[in-house]
Parts: sequence; C-alpha cells; structure tokens
Amino acid sequence: MSKLQREVFTHADLERIAKYLHELHPEQSGWLKFNSHKNFLGFGYYDINVIIAALNEKGYDLLWHDKRTGIEDADLSGCVGIIIHIQPDWFFRRGHWFALKHFEENLTVPKVPATYVGEPRAARSISENEEREYEPKTHDPGFWNLDSKLRHPEYIGDRELLNAFLQKLSKRNRLHILLVVPSVDHTSTSSSQPPSSSLSSSPSVE
Repeated sequence: MSKLQREVFTHADLERIAKYLHELHPEQSGWLKFNSHKNFLGFGYYDINVIIAALNEKGYDLLWHDKRTGIEDADLSGCVGIIIHIQPDWFFRRGHWFALKHFEENLTVPKVPATYVGEPRAARSISENEEREYEPKTHDPGFWNLDSKLRHPEYIGDRELLNAFLQKLSKRNRLHILLVVPSVDHTSTSSSQPPSSSLSSSPSVE
C-alpha cells in the first residue's frame, strides 16, 4: 500500500506557496483582501495555481486536457499522473479532486466493495463504511484510482479501461482532466493553460 501514495507536499508547503502567490498578485483578492489561493477559513481547499506551482518546484507541469478531444487521443507516454477535478453541481457542494496513476509493477491491495467516485462518505452504505478485513488481490501493471474517498486504492486496468473509466465518469459529472508531465514540450491535445471557460474562476483543491 505504501507504494501507491506518499506525502510529497506538507500543509506548510502549500501554505507557503499560497502566501507567495498572494503576495505576488494581491490585487486578485479584490476588495476583501484575503488570500484567494486558499480557503479563507483555513480549511485548505487550495487554488489550482498552488498545485501548479508546487509541481513546478518538483520539475513537473500540469496540462489541461482539451475537452473537445477524447481522452483516448491524449498522449500519455510521458505522463506521470492524472488529476481529476469533479466540478460542484450545486452551490454548497465543493468540487472534488483525486489522482490516477500508472504503475509498471504488479501490486497487491485488499479487494473491497466498489464505491462511487465523488460520493460523500455519509452516502455510503453501512457495509461500505464499517471496518473489516478484505481478501488481498494482486493486479497486473496498470492505472490506479487514488481517490481519498475510497477505502483503498482502486485498480482500473490498462489504457483501454482507463478511457472507459473516464468516459463513464464524464457522463455523470462535469470534469477537468489534468495531466502531470515532466517540464518538457506539451502535446497538441493538452495545454498548460485552463480552457477559456475556466479562466474566470480557477478551481481549488483540498
């Protein structure tokens, strides 16, 4: 399990970056003068610009996948990870962020009941929420869903199954798909800038 996720950035790292971005362009906060790159109540939920800057520190870029092209057309050969943003569908529901990653080796994790991506914990059944031991299962190399709302990382499979996973997800939700790549030339189906419809209000991350 430790191979699937590890702490790269601490809360202090993200606070430092948010503070730097705010001091760089304080006018973006408007007349309220609070830091627009994070939740003003101190609950995290950082602006996407904080994540872009954090990845830049590690030598990576975050590319926005062009929604006008299918995810099956994206070149993932140099992609080290995929970040998904599910946009809120009503005013009081925050957007949800989670990551997908490809692993080249066989990995063993507990086999758990399927849960719906983006479904709040409170909406899950009692059987899904209760603590229990699950039978371990070994999976071939492939893509994994590292959503924190899942009890354990969830195996997706090969590129074809990844495409099907994202296509199904996009039918139920409004999505942003972002590709984490080394800081090199970008593919034609992705951009380092958000799509024009998103420029007015950058999404935030928890």
